[in-house]
Amino acid sequence: MRLVRLIDKISEWTGAVAAWIVIPLMVVVMIDVFQRHIMNDPTYWGYDVLWMLFSAQFLLGGAFTMLRKGHIRIDIVYGILSDRAKAIYDIVNILVVILPPAVLLTWAGCIFAADAWSSGEKLSTSNWFFPAGPARTLIPVGFFLLSLQCVAEIIRNFKELKKGSSE
Repeated sequence: MRLVRLIDKISEWTGAVAAWIVIPLMVVVMIDVFQRHIMNDPTYWGYDVLWMLFSAQFLLGGAFTMLRKGHIRIDIVYGILSDRAKAIYDIVNILVVILPPAVLLTWAGCIFAADAWSSGEKLSTSNWFFPAGPARTLIPVGFFLLSLQCVAEIIRNFKELKKGSSE
């Protein structure tokens, strides 16, 4: 269970980082709205910064959301299950639905980010032309963190099953 506690701490930490990202996100929104609607001079960088910050928040917060059981599930069904059935459901769901895409997106994201860094790719959603490497690196990082939390949840649920069978 030391491994599970370590992974949980990592998810807690990255969840805190994701939560704090809301502050610069809010500041950029306020600056952009002020510039656009009051000064009638929209920023050329606001849109890019907003989507990058929101992407960082989304990707870094995924593992924390799993730790806190905040991802979508069918509660009407899940709520009537026994603790043992919930553990089995969670293991199957993680192994079939969540972990394979998370591992695949970690691997593919590494290639995607490496290409962006090596080519010096620039993002062209606006005329700012920000380097793509930092934003693209968040993809494998976020999905790797989610994969780690999947491992912790599988171990936790197997422990729950073992505990349930010994009672």
